Amino acid sequence: MEKDILVYFFYGEDDFRITKEIEKIKSGVLKKEQIDFNFDKLISPSTSDFLPVANSYPVLSEKRVIQIEDFDDSFLNDAGLLDYLNAPSPTTLIIFYDNSSKINENIKFFKELKNKNYFKLHKIRFLYEKELSSYIKNLSKEKGIKISDEAIYYLIRYTGNNTLNIDNELNKIVSGIKTENKSKELSVNELKPILTFSKTFNIFDFTDKILGRDIRGAFSIFSIIYNDGEEPIKIIAVLYNEIRKLHKAKVQESSGMDFETILQTNSILPFLKKKFLKNLSFFSVYELKRIMKLLEETDFKLKTTSFPHDLIFEDFIFKLSFLNNSKSPKA
Repeated sequence: MEKDILVYFFYGEDDFRITKEIEKIKSGVLKKEQIDFNFDKLISPSTSDFLPVANSYPVLSEKRVIQIEDFDDSFLNDAGLLDYLNAPSPTTLIIFYDNSSKINENIKFFKELKNKNYFKLHKIRFLYEKELSSYIKNLSKEKGIKISDEAIYYLIRYTGNNTLNIDNELNKIVSGIKTENKSKELSVNELKPILTFSKTFNIFDFTDKILGRDIRGAFSIFSIIYNDGEEPIKIIAVLYNEIRKLHKAKVQESSGMDFETILQTNSILPFLKKKFLKNLSFFSVYELKRIMKLLEETDFKLKTTSFPHDLIFEDFIFKLSFLNNSKSPKA
């Protein structure tokens, strides 16, 4: 907890990480035995609900904590609330939590508070793919285990950037690994028997099929993951990133760059080198450029038309089939 902050405003869609940050603030202010008397969670409150609690003195504690959720702009802009927040009680710590990816910072609430030294606005977004590896390493360390880069990659393939699922799977590892093995770096083969995943296929399995030029397999997996709730726009983003990486490598190869340098400049992990080079051999520069163009067109349609998303994406896969050639590997 930051010493001088009296009002926090958290927003974002990563519930797990936001909850952890809020719990960290609470535990920095209140001891376990103080929580019952000094912590209140207000759901959809009115200002008349909030003010009596905010103006109450803490019990056997220096501060009391109020967590506020499920509110709208009319509550934030209420004159009574703003009067209080412009001169908040020094013994009350307030935490607003809005489970939204975006907020309107132009409303009166933020205009009046954003320059106050006791106010902090904190966005916690979903982690990007490049950030997940470090996050998992640090979280594993907190839990007293070490896992290899290959095991982390394997875990990310099945959890994506869902930090709650990542935490649950790491807890399974902690419970399933013998005490004497927790001090060593755990390999993917040691973890596979412990980890159980509910989905048969995921977005990375689909990407593997596309990069392996198995269009029929990609079509089948898309139907499964779409019905499981995977969003085509997210699939586009993941696939585009992989295709762009291959395109860059293919251009480097065409310019005469050796494979070791290509792998190094594209930050390909050691256990993925063989797979990356194999995928690289399946495409020409023109084909990769054409796929990126198709992905951009598909992304635009998904974001700007009311046409069913599954049909738009299936049309993209169908168009990809025309890029296949006789030397493509079979499933």
